[in-house]
Amino acid sequence: MDMITTLSKVMPFAELDHATLETLASYCQICHLQTGQQLYQVNDIANDVYVIAYGRVKLSSATGLSTYLGRNELVGEMGAIANQPHHGTVHATRDTTLLSIPQPQFIEFIQSHPKVLFALSRLIIARSQPELQHTHAMSNSRTLSVVPVSAHIPAIHLAEKLTEHLLRWPHVRLVTAAHVDALFGHGFSQTPLDYGYNDLKLRHWLASLEEKHCYVLYAAHRNDDEWSKRCLHQADRILILAEANQTPIQTKLVDVLNQYDWQSPIELVLLRSDGDPSPHTLQWKQLYHARAHYFIHPWAQADICAVARQISSKGVGLVLGGGGARGFAHIGLIRALEQLHIPVDIVGGTSMGAFVAALVACGFDSVEMAHIAYETFVARNYLNDYTMPRVSLIRGQRFHARLHAIFGHRRIEELKQTYYCISTNLSTGQAVIHDQGELATWVGTSMSVPGVAPPVAWHENLLCDGGVINNLPTDVMQNLERGTIIASNVSLHDDIRVPGIGLEEPDQSALLNWNKIIKDKLLPAPRLAEILMRTATLASDTMIQAAAIERANLHIRMPIAGIGMFDWHKLDELVERGYEHALATLEPIRDTLPSS
Repeated sequence: MDMITTLSKVMPFAELDHATLETLASYCQICHLQTGQQLYQVNDIANDVYVIAYGRVKLSSATGLSTYLGRNELVGEMGAIANQPHHGTVHATRDTTLLSIPQPQFIEFIQSHPKVLFALSRLIIARSQPELQHTHAMSNSRTLSVVPVSAHIPAIHLAEKLTEHLLRWPHVRLVTAAHVDALFGHGFSQTPLDYGYNDLKLRHWLASLEEKHCYVLYAAHRNDDEWSKRCLHQADRILILAEANQTPIQTKLVDVLNQYDWQSPIELVLLRSDGDPSPHTLQWKQLYHARAHYFIHPWAQADICAVARQISSKGVGLVLGGGGARGFAHIGLIRALEQLHIPVDIVGGTSMGAFVAALVACGFDSVEMAHIAYETFVARNYLNDYTMPRVSLIRGQRFHARLHAIFGHRRIEELKQTYYCISTNLSTGQAVIHDQGELATWVGTSMSVPGVAPPVAWHENLLCDGGVINNLPTDVMQNLERGTIIASNVSLHDDIRVPGIGLEEPDQSALLNWNKIIKDKLLPAPRLAEILMRTATLASDTMIQAAAIERANLHIRMPIAGIGMFDWHKLDELVERGYEHALATLEPIRDTLPSS
């Protein structure tokens, strides 16, 4: 390795002359980390500063925030300069090579070079900014690997198709075993990962490709040779290719995946014809440690384009908040997205947002959504099966039956689009993410406002409306690391007001003796259901929402002022308001978003 060239590409050292870089290089030692290996952990003594020559590491703070650092970046500089223990834990997300500089020599060096110390100060300040505290896995180096579960699955063909949607050459470089053998000689691709001469030679060449191209896509023809192992160890994101209707099988690939603490996200790409079932999805994910999955119709261009967007973090994720009838404004947003040809790749939500998001994931368009909403909440009002309020105002049985009529027996993990919804575990006080199981059941659970509808019993716990704890679940979307997050918010900070009442002294019977008239019209008093719903979502809408909004790339606060949470009859007005506002918001930034 040319240490001097490597050091010259590191920002704080970029202006140093050759002789000074030689001095710094004389302090350096080369160290290698295998995939998942820990470099240091919280409270370890900061004995060294590290330069990433090639590869990638994940820095996890004690509070759970993650930052990814790649080629030509410094690691561990804060602890070394402050002479304090490290404040985070660092793992290699893939095979990584670093230069280590002992802390005493590093401190002596920067004291002798004020420009370096100044540059380091700017770097530390920049890294402390809140917007840089959580970056997604594809935010720097971009390497992807495609590995099949069996040799008869055309992984190379899929990789070639993906490259067509990843900016093409020279931005994208596809690398296969055949490419390696053609350059270095027959069989060179099967060089073991042993850090021997040939292995280091191949690693160096692959690192040079990653420096030249925006994306490097590694593709394996099989899963049980040295090249397939190398593909896994080179990847920032691993795609396992399988057939959806095939029964999951134990392969050597599973053995390899079980050998390491993989930090790079592992995701499934399942080949499935339209209309075919995919009964083994959860088994595939469990066996291959996959956190997510995609469905591709072999070889539909639209499907491949959607996967390409998401694996390169250029997809569009839509997060829809809860708010009762005000959630109808989300349908207006969907209409605006359709008109502007902006594709939605992932969708999630809470309460009414979970309902509209489920319609999106099932493939309904905005016209069909408005019709379904009208039949459900206006024409028939399936929320009116009132009961003696022992645990709730309504039984909820009619509404749950209606949800099953809309969504049938669809399961979340079998939907073509990635979908999730949120409920609140009343027993533990934690949010529950529903990304598998029967769609209708979990949508209904996410909409079960405490006091209005009965909680749902599950594994000896009681689950209710997700808005209690997370009314705008952008955190879940952010963790999927798929790209732009659009959050549609239909909550109000001052949701329930009684204008002109209680001005002189507290009035405990104001709502019981309500006779408020404004502009010759009787102002309706806040109803029990509205009070319960506002009470349920108060903490989420006030204390948690600011952080939820900050995670979104685009936050759309819908114009729903003057409309109550149970004003179902204002469906058309809300859809129109949402449409006009979303269109005005999206049109100026249309060119920055992908096209369908």
